[in-house]
Amino acid sequence: DLSRELMVTLLADVINTRTTEEKQAAITTLGTLPLSATQKTFEQLLDKLSAGKLPTEVQLELSDAIDSTHSAPLIARLKEASAKIAKASPDSLMAAYSGALLGGDSQKGARIFFGHQTAQCIRCHSYDDFGGSAGPRLNGVAKRLTRYQLLQALVEPSARIAPGFGTVTLELKNGKKVSGILQEEKANGLVLKIGDKPDTTVSTTDVAKRINSPSSMPEMRYLLTKKEIRDLVGFLVTLEEEK
Repeated sequence: DLSRELMVTLLADVINTRTTEEKQAAITTLGTLPLSATQKTFEQLLDKLSAGKLPTEVQLELSDAIDSTHSAPLIARLKEASAKIAKASPDSLMAAYSGALLGGDSQKGARIFFGHQTAQCIRCHSYDDFGGSAGPRLNGVAKRLTRYQLLQALVEPSARIAPGFGTVTLELKNGKKVSGILQEEKANGLVLKIGDKPDTTVSTTDVAKRINSPSSMPEMRYLLTKKEIRDLVGFLVTLEEEK
């Protein structure tokens, strides 16, 4: 029996003061109400987004909610704000997925990891006694990689090579080329496995150009939605214990 205006006022209060999960739910609900009652609140949220003051963990909900209004002016403002964020970032692809960095549901992410029929994460990665060996074991991955690196590994897997799971070609300053499986990446050099030879360390100062071979892992941005990727990140950051 509440008026639409009161509903919006209550939802706005939740968005400003409550937990991440409650904020996400409130913005989603906002998108189901008549635009005549919600437009001002959406404009305020877009102002925050454009100014870089909207929490990352609710940006995907805002995008979906505005799309559901079918309001051309609001959608245009959303695109403008998103373009502004991407322009300010040195990596436009990662900027486009910045909303997937925080706010994921770890339980939903676990279900995606173990059971998503398209992504099939468990087919190549192992956790505890489950999974394959084509990719790195994920026990303790949250201690090895930052949240940003985990997101990047899902969105752009070829950007970084996991030790033991990719080939690097180095063009040296003396004109020679060296290719091998990356074993370790140190501050002052790269340790490569070249054929049957013992591990070879190449000094960073000797390298003119580095080329990473494309990862065999599919880019999850083509297989999962941004919210699913966010949930998967939310699961991976919980994997701190080595077993």
